[in-house]
Amino acid sequence: MTYQRFELSDGDRQTIRNGVSCALLLERNGYLLVKDKSTRKCLKYRKDEDIIIVSHGDRGWYGVYGIADQCKGDVFDLMRLLNPGMKFREVCVELGNLVGIEPEGAAYVSQKKEREDFRSPSVRWAEKKPLYRNGKVWNYLTRDRCLPDWVVRRAMTAGCIRDGYHAAWFAHTDTNGVVCGAELRGPDTHICLGGSTKTLFRFKPGAGTLIDRLVVCEAAIDALSFAALDQERTPGTMYVSLAGAMGPETISALKAHLEDMAQIDGSLFVVATDDDDAGNHFADMLYDFAFEANVTFTRRLPPDRAKDFNQTLKNMAGMAA
Repeated sequence: MTYQRFELSDGDRQTIRNGVSCALLLERNGYLLVKDKSTRKCLKYRKDEDIIIVSHGDRGWYGVYGIADQCKGDVFDLMRLLNPGMKFREVCVELGNLVGIEPEGAAYVSQKKEREDFRSPSVRWAEKKPLYRNGKVWNYLTRDRCLPDWVVRRAMTAGCIRDGYHAAWFAHTDTNGVVCGAELRGPDTHICLGGSTKTLFRFKPGAGTLIDRLVVCEAAIDALSFAALDQERTPGTMYVSLAGAMGPETISALKAHLEDMAQIDGSLFVVATDDDDAGNHFADMLYDFAFEANVTFTRRLPPDRAKDFNQTLKNMAGMAA
């Protein structure tokens, strides 16, 4: 008896790639969309300790924690990750049956407006005005987020934050100091500016000429919150944020700082990521970077064991009320 080997044509393969949603596969395997950590172009799905990000218009994905850590690929790779015992023919048949079916998360994605402004982040940043006291963004940061006035003023003076009317704009800059992206945070806004290249949000309130202490948080507001609570600040302390991801540009920027710090006696790398599984995962990666650069490092967690340092500020404000 002759067995015919199963083959998938290039055309059928492309049809499946274009027609099957990675988000749908995750939802059917028990993963839930984390709405407050998702954007239209970057959907965060979680199942227990596993975290997978859906990207590339729902046609690609990458893992940041758990079974998919350091993995990425298309819908075929995702199906095999979720069903390791499946044979290739079974994978193709199953995916073929899912062509054109929308995930439940599509309702959330469709609420996000398509990008209309294709100007560079630096051009758009230049048009934004400084914050002003009792303005909508100022009040969001000082009242809703409980940041002290002095921290907001210094960040504004340092040129790393501007008023986006509906949201605060936190700058990400390249090696020449040019704005290449921005985190946008407001009462109803939690996104990165369209066209952004994520590097680092950088806030240096001191007058030191060298950076001898680098504090790394996940979000810009967390970095400002840590600064507000920091009793060990040196003139050369810089607070930075990852914008919730660790892409190649972000890693390159961190390593450049660590390389410079390695030449300074007594320099310290402070890891202040969130007190949860994802934060621990980021911390492990950051430890490796510091170890490779031969820079002393330490971990700082919110003193009240809140999830992050901004929540600590909120808790303190609640106790004082």
